Amino acid sequence: MKLIILAGGKGKRLWPFSKDTFPKQFLKFEEDGSLLQKTIQRFSSILSEKDIVISTNESYAILVKKQLGSLAPHIVVEPEGKNTAPAIALSVKYIQEKMNLEPNEPILVIPSDHFIEPEEVFLSYLFKVSNSPASKDCLITFGIKPTRPETGYGYIESGSKIDKSIYQVERFIEKPPLKAARKYICESNFYWNSGMFLFSLATFSKELEKYAPDIFQQFLSSFETMQSNFSNMPFISFDFALMEKTTRALVCPMDVSWSDVGSWDSVYDVMPKDLNQNVKIGNVVAIDTKNSLIIGNKKLVSTLGLKDIIFIETDDAIFLSKKGKSQEVKKLVNKLSNLDLSNVKLKF
Repeated sequence: MKLIILAGGKGKRLWPFSKDTFPKQFLKFEEDGSLLQKTIQRFSSILSEKDIVISTNESYAILVKKQLGSLAPHIVVEPEGKNTAPAIALSVKYIQEKMNLEPNEPILVIPSDHFIEPEEVFLSYLFKVSNSPASKDCLITFGIKPTRPETGYGYIESGSKIDKSIYQVERFIEKPPLKAARKYICESNFYWNSGMFLFSLATFSKELEKYAPDIFQQFLSSFETMQSNFSNMPFISFDFALMEKTTRALVCPMDVSWSDVGSWDSVYDVMPKDLNQNVKIGNVVAIDTKNSLIIGNKKLVSTLGLKDIIFIETDDAIFLSKKGKSQEVKKLVNKLSNLDLSNVKLKF
């Protein structure tokens, strides 16, 4: 198996930690590494680093090298951000030319900024799917059973059973309204779209030619040519370019704890908590405080009589929110960007 780790995404949903210059895949919430480091560590027991490609853009190539060092011998640099379909195509071309890809060897694509536990269960799903006959001529994605009516995720509706734990994809649903999300929780065949994919080179190339011919024409050239002409690629996600169009889309539901860690509420959900259900990082003293996420930086952070709050301190900003509202941090960042902050030491 060859592995592509997508590490080029930008994002401000975890502001003030996550910024354009330092997006969330490089953030470290626990002592055992950043989200990117934990992603590559997840596969250390089954893959050599020589089988792993890190896909990133020019802005983050130095950060990738700094965090991964010798664990990342294959780094594919996108000259500019073009979303996931062009990024995956460029990395597949690199694997095809530079990494001795076997004809039917599976290629797995995963994001670099997700939380997955237990890891051994996750890896067992990958092993079963990669050895299934269905993986040879289909594009397989992985679904997570919803645990709450989440409107920030895409969903997958599964159809008929194809193989052990593999189903036909009936349809993809993009970030539904709350009423629909509540309905999906009660249905046994609706799953969160995890953004992970598995396919063979032959299937990828065939479906790319059929449904994304503009990308396919670039894919026919060499890796170096494709990279130098990357600006001519369309800006499009892998889901929109292929998965929502192909008739070869399958889904493997996974019974794991999963999060894209896309908000401070999500960070709270996946982190270890104390007896008062608080997540505390840094120099924090909390008295009569419950169900809160408190991350300190250089200052002592002390709380008294609080409940259901999110408090984040960095060198240049403090973010305070009621739990359940942190998904709206983009609105705050957009407003800050439009303010005259010339006299304020605030970095984006």
